Amino acid sequence: MTLEPLHPIQLQRFREMSFAEKWAVARSLWKMAWEARVRAMRRMRPDLSDEECRQLAAREIARART
Repeated sequence: MTLEPLHPIQLQRFREMSFAEKWAVARSLWKMAWEARVRAMRRMRPDLSDEECRQLAAREIARART
């Protein structure tokens, strides 16, 4: 997978962000990824409870490699 280069305006905005702003963006991206994984788990395994889906998603994310 190839990522497109960032637009110069995006680069400038990222450079201007404080650490707190960058951290907030990272946390929101993590939350979106987590929720998407739990929803996918629910679709794949409708027989599981919400808690079981969250536990399986947590195990998958913990094992993920970058």
